[in-house]
Amino acid sequence: MAGKSSWLESGLVILGTAGPAGLTIDKLVAATGLSTGSFYHHFSSMGGYKAALLAHFEEVQTTRYLREVTAADRLDAREKLDLLLDLVLRDEGPATLESAIRSWAIDDPLAAEVKERIDAARLDFLRTLLGESGYGADDARQLAQLLYLLVLGAGSMIPAVSPEELRVLARRVLS
Repeated sequence: MAGKSSWLESGLVILGTAGPAGLTIDKLVAATGLSTGSFYHHFSSMGGYKAALLAHFEEVQTTRYLREVTAADRLDAREKLDLLLDLVLRDEGPATLESAIRSWAIDDPLAAEVKERIDAARLDFLRTLLGESGYGADDARQLAQLLYLLVLGAGSMIPAVSPEELRVLARRVLS
């Protein structure tokens, strides 16, 4: 399993630095130090690899956060929002990865499908937490969109918005 996870983690790094065009077997072999045979042992084709990479991205950049926040049942909804923000901002490098995935989704139907599902899950989770925090349905939906767009937009800024500044901005939106 270490081989498969190495392929997937290396793919995320390459995707975040070189974009979807950088996902070649040669670059993956160089990044992992594994063989082409190992690649084909784990993935039937480059298409199969890309599908697995998108699923891995969804797991590590969305599902694990939602699972961890949901499991924090001792926290109220507002504390869960704070935890979610802390988890997202603690992670290094997802801004370039998010941009690369969005770029990939322009030309690739599978990437677009996965990205649409991820966006919907993230927005729904935010909306639910905001609703549980006492916001009405319309306010919760609008605030969820605003917070999501704030984090996504901050990731495309040059120079980057620091996690500390982004945390302050998000809390200001929620105040």
